[in-house]
Amino acid sequence: MLNQQAFEAAHAEHWKTIEHILDVLESGKFWRKHTVNTENFPQLYATLCQHHAIATSRGYSHSLTNRLHSIIRRGHQQLYRYRGNWLQNTFTFIARGFPMAIRREWRLVSLAALLFFGPFFIMLIVCAYNPSITDLVLGSEQRQSMEAMYDPAERTFRPKGNEDSSSFYMFAFYIYNNVSIGFKMFAGGMLFGVGSALIAVFNGTVIGAVAGHLSGIGYGNTFWSFVPGHSAPELLGLVICGAAGLMLGRALISPGQRTRRLALLEEARSALPLVLGASCMIAFAAIIEAYWSPRDLALTIKISVGLMIWVLFLAYFIFAGRSSKGSAISNTQNRTHNHTLGHSQSRTQF
Repeated sequence: MLNQQAFEAAHAEHWKTIEHILDVLESGKFWRKHTVNTENFPQLYATLCQHHAIATSRGYSHSLTNRLHSIIRRGHQQLYRYRGNWLQNTFTFIARGFPMAIRREWRLVSLAALLFFGPFFIMLIVCAYNPSITDLVLGSEQRQSMEAMYDPAERTFRPKGNEDSSSFYMFAFYIYNNVSIGFKMFAGGMLFGVGSALIAVFNGTVIGAVAGHLSGIGYGNTFWSFVPGHSAPELLGLVICGAAGLMLGRALISPGQRTRRLALLEEARSALPLVLGASCMIAFAAIIEAYWSPRDLALTIKISVGLMIWVLFLAYFIFAGRSSKGSAISNTQNRTHNHTLGHSQSRTQF
């Protein structure tokens, strides 16, 4: 019985975590399902089956094996029958999954932001006060293209012609351009994170140089009336893609007890919410950039709307998904479970 007592004490939190998740899933109440974290449920269930097999093979009491069998039966029903509809899953991801993933990797998100916005602000100031050095960053051809696009006398934000068709054309262009940059920042993590870091620095440098140069030559009103609305989802989306790439680099540099291949697969799985959420942000930015940013409105209105969007996104990242007490309990239980089982699980990967 001493071994059974030690066994129960070691894994009690794990079983309570599964029971709590099952209680919520079986309640049939839609709003309660957002209070638990079900991402690791398959792994928790597989470990539970392992515990039941151990308890049975060691001849532990019927009360314990029956309890574990009952949890397994309930888990099996939910694992193979429960499926949230796409609308519910989308709402859950937006309301909790994405911002929680941002906060979980806040260190890498902060590093990616520093790599991007550091060069951005440096070049913004330098090129604003000394526009002549812009060619060193952009080249004369790209610099002339930017000047033509934001020339107050031309205002060629979109192709001339039918407004609706040109807006859709620009939307498609922005989606293609920005998503490709975001994907490169993510994929650059395969080079031990160096690729993601360099791409973040490069894009921050170029965008800062463009903003500084146009402000320095007197095109500031045109430029700053166009970019505020879409700047938050676009730039933050790129930063988050960079953070996802740094996660891949972290796995390759410091895999721990795992093989680099396994570490990379696990980090890529963990980075998926960041990439998916960032892609949605970039798509949202493309909508604003194509349909709102070119509108001829007062500069104060454009900047006010842009600042409001920045504040809303930052508040969303900081506070979304925190309000549920059940969520906090679930996260605490998961951390306790991982700590308790760290030395007792087999090396089998579920």
